[in-house]
Amino acid sequence: MEERWPWEAEESLETSDPLAHQRHEELLKEQLPRVVKLLPVQGTVMGSSSPHQTGDIVCYDILKRAPVYDLTSHFSDIQPRAPVRGAHRHISAPTLFCLSGKGWEINDGKTYLFRTYDMLVVPPFTIHQHGGDEETGSQIFVPQSRLFSLLGLTKREQIKFGDNPTFPQGTEPLQDEHGKLIGYRIKRGVLGIKEDIDVMLGADQKTEKVFHARKEASPWQGPVQNTYDRYLKLFHDESVFCNTVPHVIAYEEQPWEWCRQGRLKWFTHPEMDSAARRVWLYMQEIPPGSRSGKHRHMTEEQILVIEGRGYDIHDGSRWDWERGDLISIPAMAEHQHLNADPDHSVLLLSSMPSAGVALGLGGIEQLEDAPEYVDPRRAHRQ
Repeated sequence: MEERWPWEAEESLETSDPLAHQRHEELLKEQLPRVVKLLPVQGTVMGSSSPHQTGDIVCYDILKRAPVYDLTSHFSDIQPRAPVRGAHRHISAPTLFCLSGKGWEINDGKTYLFRTYDMLVVPPFTIHQHGGDEETGSQIFVPQSRLFSLLGLTKREQIKFGDNPTFPQGTEPLQDEHGKLIGYRIKRGVLGIKEDIDVMLGADQKTEKVFHARKEASPWQGPVQNTYDRYLKLFHDESVFCNTVPHVIAYEEQPWEWCRQGRLKWFTHPEMDSAARRVWLYMQEIPPGSRSGKHRHMTEEQILVIEGRGYDIHDGSRWDWERGDLISIPAMAEHQHLNADPDHSVLLLSSMPSAGVALGLGGIEQLEDAPEYVDPRRAHRQ
């Protein structure tokens, strides 16, 4: 029998009904849990990293563990004196958040140091590699957006394997005639592919030319005389911007803000000078026994519980969580976070797609204010 793609095999969908897929996905979203445990790390060609937490970023199996389309995440657990991790590059600008320990990041040959709760930003087209301190190691959480994949910009290149690489099930190493490791093969059936795919070490010539041009463009010279010139200039502006923005957003340098949603610390958002323009990323602290504000927005949200225990209310339904859990909030859902511990604060790390802002869908509707905003005396006691 001929092999079919997952959506081709979905016989319950009536092709004559244009809304069948939408109803099917809505039903699936309602059945998926809003709070999940993180998948553990495993050996990869890069080093010890977890799989993508809510469906792989390069396959069609998106509604897999949680009801979100665009957001996913993974994390790396780098033990003290661990083998050196591999290096790769891709088009999108990833955000890497240090959950514990400290370490280093090498971007295009330049080294940046980071500590607990710092955020690293890797500009587009950058060869990057990170590692942990020899004594403390580090654990790094990587929230991601799938938008680049949907735009056909998933292109990534493996520049270097990690020391002692592990080839996961469904892949196998490739060697030249001298036994030198030159790449790996993803076998038919993995991620839904129909034919084997070879991933070779290094850059291909076409990609190298494109990536180099977008990283090395000089500042625009001369006037902008028409609409087309505006976008010629933007090519130069984007290169200059990504070559000058910070690569490390230090926790200590970002202020805490009391706002209607509660106490927030922002690491990146569309108005900040950061190459990480695909996500909003902020930390929220909820005092003992308190709660956040209640709001809703058009885009979905994903939250890692860094410290504490509590629960969320999503459109009237309760979802309990504790340290290390991942909370997924679908698009347009009314939601609020509540701290169930009377003695200890909760610390959350939130990510949201920033594309909604550019699409005119970035506004937040506030439905209830945090208690500390209503009564500032409560905040001063923290």
